[in-house]
Amino acid sequence: MLVNSLDLHSAIDRCVPILESLSSEDIVKNGWKYDPPKAISDVFESVMGAVLVDSEYDYEKTAAVMEYVMDDVLEVLTPDLGKDPVSTLLEWAAANGCTAVAFE
Repeated sequence: MLVNSLDLHSAIDRCVPILESLSSEDIVKNGWKYDPPKAISDVFESVMGAVLVDSEYDYEKTAAVMEYVMDDVLEVLTPDLGKDPVSTLLEWAAANGCTAVAFE
């Protein structure tokens, strides 16, 4: 990935070794704690989009690549997986009529 931002490059350089050292279970359940730069997921999304286009929009081939790449993470995901604290807070605030939440 070509990065034209020193701040983004530094954030990625700090975050990737941490994420690589974690288990799939820890990434799924606690990945939010490490605040990975959005660019990491953007690159993954772009790669998967390229696979879809290069396979002439073959969903089955794209799904096979996705399952291969994400196999260890998919094993951990379950429908009853708890939400991260920020999502829980935002849902609670919205349910109680709060229309704006600010974080510092």
